[in-house]
Amino acid sequence: MEKAFFNEQTMNKNIQFALLAVKENLDKDGNLILPKTASLEDAIDLLVQMAKNPKLSFEDIAKSPKKAATLVNLLVHGTNLGMKVQEEINKDDMPSELIQGLNEVIEEFGINTEIFQNTSTKPHKAEPEFSTYIIDQSHANEITMVMHDAIADRRGKDAILVVVCAMELGIITRLPYLAAKKEFPSVGGRSNYNKYLSDGFLDSEKEPIKQLFKKRLPKLFS
Repeated sequence: MEKAFFNEQTMNKNIQFALLAVKENLDKDGNLILPKTASLEDAIDLLVQMAKNPKLSFEDIAKSPKKAATLVNLLVHGTNLGMKVQEEINKDDMPSELIQGLNEVIEEFGINTEIFQNTSTKPHKAEPEFSTYIIDQSHANEITMVMHDAIADRRGKDAILVVVCAMELGIITRLPYLAAKKEFPSVGGRSNYNKYLSDGFLDSEKEPIKQLFKKRLPKLFS
């Protein structure tokens, strides 16, 4: 019985099913579209079936339209909860040791899911490098260095503030999440990034960062 719960083939199929379910519930900006929460009765019914039949894959369970809807609902809401946890990691009032430990767990999970994503028949479109979003390419290296210096030890919302200031000053164009995350990992989770990129900062918060850019990059503002 114990082996049934850890059947590798079933686990791999379930991961593929879950990834596809989440992808189909993303909007054009990569934000999760949350459906109305499944009823407690339907959720319990599904979980009982899964417990009684551990060899069944998600695909097998989803042959029932009602069970499929409940399963996808739980997967999407579970993913949203996971993203919220990741965003909380970036809060300044969390102990640094805890932040480091949780980030390591998430990093490891991200690597594992990427392995299964790469087995999909649909090719993944790579996000362009950060440098392609710099407006004045003649100063690309200098701008990149200044942005890294400005972000430094900032995390989450504070790191996103630097990106927003660079955009408002016309240093870079609107920077998509994947490109930002690749160049500046401390920006945190996708939903948090998209939220603060559009709204969330006072002029008094942005002004010191903008002055820093103007001081470090005078050729762009002469």
